[in-house]
Amino acid sequence: MTKQILLERGRLVVPPEPTQKATGIGIARFIVSCQSDAFSVLELAKEILLIVNHHSLKEWPSIESWMAILPVQFINSCSPELTDKEKIEHQKNWAQLTYNEKVENAAQEEKWTLSSWLSWLEPTEREWFWWSAVLFNEPLNDSHFVVEVTMLDSPFMSGALKWLFKACGAIDVISEDDI
Repeated sequence: MTKQILLERGRLVVPPEPTQKATGIGIARFIVSCQSDAFSVLELAKEILLIVNHHSLKEWPSIESWMAILPVQFINSCSPELTDKEKIEHQKNWAQLTYNEKVENAAQEEKWTLSSWLSWLEPTEREWFWWSAVLFNEPLNDSHFVVEVTMLDSPFMSGALKWLFKACGAIDVISEDDI
């Protein structure tokens, strides 16, 4: 996992060469739709992933620390945290789901709490890592881009990836496989 984290860190700063082979089992592509200013949505998402990545090889911060570390725009887009009673009920329901039901549930359109989102970015839970992104040329350059991730499992739970972009201002995130 350490290797994947370090490789992702490099790709977030410098995109891989077109001939570079994926480090996971393959590449998954997503089309991200924005109202406007797709570049800003993309840059905010990359900034957030870099912050998470830099804390992935250290002790995982508390939720309070994450709230101080991550950009306010992202934090404010998340749902309020659950109470202890709500967390217990949610965990009980989650434990009863099959893997495929978890994949489907994680892809739902509802807002995520920060702690739920972060739980899928913890190094032991990661199923995908940043590969690259491409902004579209005219006429869609201000409203769409394609993001690629290298996946460690197929299918993989892409809900946290989709929420990242939505919380950064995207309107919709569609997997290439859904088209």
